[in-house]
Amino acid sequence: MINHQLLVDFFPLIAALSAMVISQSTKLIIFLFKQNYTFQLSSIITAGGMPSTHSALITAIAISIGLKEGFHSTDFFLATILSLVVIYDARGIRHCVGEQAKILNKHLNLTNNGKANEFVGHTLIEVIVGTILGFFTAFIMYEMLIS
Repeated sequence: MINHQLLVDFFPLIAALSAMVISQSTKLIIFLFKQNYTFQLSSIITAGGMPSTHSALITAIAISIGLKEGFHSTDFFLATILSLVVIYDARGIRHCVGEQAKILNKHLNLTNNGKANEFVGHTLIEVIVGTILGFFTAFIMYEMLIS
C-alpha cells in the first residue's frame, strides 16, 4: 500500500502529470476525429492544438501548491507568476511563431519535409480550456488523494 504521506508530499507533481496526460490524451482524441488524420506516435507529444497542455500543466501546479501549502504562501505566489509567464508564452509568443510559419510556408512553397512547424502556439480558447482542465484536475486530485 502506498504511504499516504508520500501522496501528500508529491501531490503537486501527481496533479501536474495527471493534467498533462489528460490534456495530451484529449488532444489526441480531437486529432483522431479530424478528417484525413493518420495516427503518428509523435502526436502524443505534439505542441499546439486543443487544449493547451502547457496551460493545463502549469495551472495544475499552481492550484495544487495553493491547496497543499496554502493560497497565502510564497510558493503559491511564485507558482502563480510562473504560470502567467508560461500561459503568456503559449498564447502570445508561440502563437505568433506559428502564424509566421504559416506565412513562410505559403510564400516559400516548401515541401512537407521542409515546412516550418505551424502548430507551436495556442489560440485564446485553447489556453482557456487548458487552464480550466488544469484547475479541475488539481481539485479532483486533491479530493482523491488528500481529503
